[in-house]
Amino acid sequence: MDPPASFDHIAARYQGGIRTYLVRLLGHEQDAEDVCQDAFLRAHRAFARLAPNSNTRAWLYKIATNSALSALKSRRRRTTGLCDLDLDTLPADAAAPPERREQLRAVDGAVRALPPKQRAALMQRQFQGLSYAEIGAILGCSEASARANVYQAIKKLRAALDRPQAR
Repeated sequence: MDPPASFDHIAARYQGGIRTYLVRLLGHEQDAEDVCQDAFLRAHRAFARLAPNSNTRAWLYKIATNSALSALKSRRRRTTGLCDLDLDTLPADAAAPPERREQLRAVDGAVRALPPKQRAALMQRQFQGLSYAEIGAILGCSEASARANVYQAIKKLRAALDRPQAR
């Protein structure tokens, strides 16, 4: 059996993926960076209590998700509307034609309109490649509930993006 990894080793291994996940979940790079730092600070404080055979990846994603959901609640209290997609942060080719920019805004709005738990489950499954069991552990629900959250998120996105846009 391998010796337990140090927190620094674990942080170095997972920080990039968690930061990317948080950018997708929160939709804003600076917010994601702040939440990532908060999550790793919380993880560092709790690391000594982590059971030796724990799924470290799922544990870190759970802490990051909880930090992100708290940040989203706080953001909702401070603002009344949704932020537009910051097209300046997208790759140059994605921001080129106006039709593409409009499509990206529609997708961004539909994703931001998802309930936080569904958005988190969708991002974890589609972009982070987590299993439904891991998503359930992160979100504090069963594997079946994690699967249902991803399914409902996709269903809502399809419905939002299939209907004609009001002009």
